[in-house]
Amino acid sequence: MRIKISHYISLLSLIVSFSSYSQSDPNNLLFNGNKESVKKNYTEAEVEYRKAISKNKTASKAAHNLGNVLYENENYDEAIQEYFKTQKNSELNLEKHSAFHNLGNSYMKKKDYAQAIEAYKNALRNNSEDDETRYNYALAKKFLEGDKRQNSQNNNESEDEKKDKSEDQKENKEQDQNSDQDSDSKNEKPKEQDKNEKQDQGGGLSKQQMENLLEAVNNIEKDLNQKLKSGKKKVQTTKKTEKDW
Repeated sequence: MRIKISHYISLLSLIVSFSSYSQSDPNNLLFNGNKESVKKNYTEAEVEYRKAISKNKTASKAAHNLGNVLYENENYDEAIQEYFKTQKNSELNLEKHSAFHNLGNSYMKKKDYAQAIEAYKNALRNNSEDDETRYNYALAKKFLEGDKRQNSQNNNESEDEKKDKSEDQKENKEQDQNSDQDSDSKNEKPKEQDKNEKQDQGGGLSKQQMENLLEAVNNIEKDLNQKLKSGKKKVQTTKKTEKDW
């Protein structure tokens, strides 16, 4: 994305070549900065432009060209400041247009497309016939629309992820509840079995009581058997005696 060069540079270079040279003169400092900028010695050019601005705080042309070298060094935040100063202090529409155009380019580099659109609008207000500015303006609008669609898609995906996460948490909670219910059922079963075993063992009698009861029954049966045997022997003895008589 190409920046605009101040229209003042070529005319200034011609004037200075015929004027008395002074290191402290702001115009000469601006000229020195322009020479270094043409050579792409951006660091040296920046130094000269800053000197010119220090001599004249409202030097819009020095600020404009300083913005250009800062832009070339990818120092977009400071470049934006210098272009803003230029359009504020300049009284020339073409210079304002150039500053706003380059301001838009700086915002484009920062991917701040909304600010770039506003800068290009202001550039066109000062020069509506610049095709490059119109193209950059349309490009910035296209990028901004693309950003909005991407953000909307990301938000939708984020909402879907939240919904899925909520459903997973709900499902896990239900599984935990079912697991707790199964555990409670297992814990209750032995109690029911103990109760049934007790009922099967004689209506609530303990094992020891049942054994004692069985032993008592056995003893009664033994006594009856012994008595029966004893009765049979007496009968036999009586019959034998009668035969001897």
